[in-house]
Amino acid sequence: PGVWRWLKQTPACGARPSVASSLPAAGLGRAPQPALQPRAAMPCPACGEEKPSAEMKPDPLRWELDPPCSEAEWSYLADLAQAPEFMESQKCVYMNNICRRCFSSRLEVVARVKMRIRSKGGIEQCGPTQNMRKEYEAAHATDLVARRPARVHGLQSAAAAAALNGQFCKLLKKDEESGRWTVELLTGEQKAIKESNLEVSLDIDQEFEVARAKHLIQQLKVGAETGAKPQPREERRPLGEAIVWPKVKGIHPGAMVRLQGLTGAPELNGRRGRCLTFDAEVGRWKVDLGDEQKALRVENLTPAPGERPPTKVSAEEDKKALVAKGARAATLSPKEAYAESYGWDG
Repeated sequence: PGVWRWLKQTPACGARPSVASSLPAAGLGRAPQPALQPRAAMPCPACGEEKPSAEMKPDPLRWELDPPCSEAEWSYLADLAQAPEFMESQKCVYMNNICRRCFSSRLEVVARVKMRIRSKGGIEQCGPTQNMRKEYEAAHATDLVARRPARVHGLQSAAAAAALNGQFCKLLKKDEESGRWTVELLTGEQKAIKESNLEVSLDIDQEFEVARAKHLIQQLKVGAETGAKPQPREERRPLGEAIVWPKVKGIHPGAMVRLQGLTGAPELNGRRGRCLTFDAEVGRWKVDLGDEQKALRVENLTPAPGERPPTKVSAEEDKKALVAKGARAATLSPKEAYAESYGWDG
């Protein structure tokens, strides 16, 4: 009996004690695990506020636009009158994730890029913003150009100073040899005055309109007293003096045209374009096709006043349409091709 009791209390040969028997008596059978710590907050690269990483999302201006928003597009939208305030402090695109609030606000910019820029053919097709116009006007506020109001000042001759100093006029044409401007006074009289004796500004532009209105009222009063009706003076304009391009009806800067008769690049025949400038040295028009620009002779252009200006999207559509038209023409017999060119579809 004593041996049997000893065998029951002693582990078998080669057996390992249980895990529970090796743990302290006060333990529960498993070592305690450390508590999970929440992820540390990280600052948003757009607004700088610290947000949990679970609330961060990728920048839509980079990942939801193809290609991503460019600096030129960002600057153009920031110059508009109703641009969001955050565009003044934030960057165009961010590589790192941004917070959800910035993500939602930048979705509005994504919509503006698509609607106001890319739907019109790109940043090149967009007109100047109000800030751009103000900067341009400020930079050219004192430029002497034809048809602009001016004021005479600084004449030294006693007779000329008494009669002309302080008078408003309109610039007509400059003589490069003598350096004098031909100006027209409010009375219609023309004078040749040196450029140094003329001043222009935005304020003078407004004062000229007021002075011309007063002069017209004075003429009406004199006419009412004397009974004579003032004859409207025809405004003379030097039309055609600065035109260097060929006088072809419907072809001028900004005109819409269709390309024709090209033998070196026949794939361009039928494409629409817009005339930009005329190079008098080579006798060619610089034509914008939407996706590229070409220098073409005037005989390769036909006016198309009803067409819309070309864009990158319309250029691709024109290419596909011309390819389809060429493929169809290849399947027609000579009789069918002649009938189609003649306009008969029977």
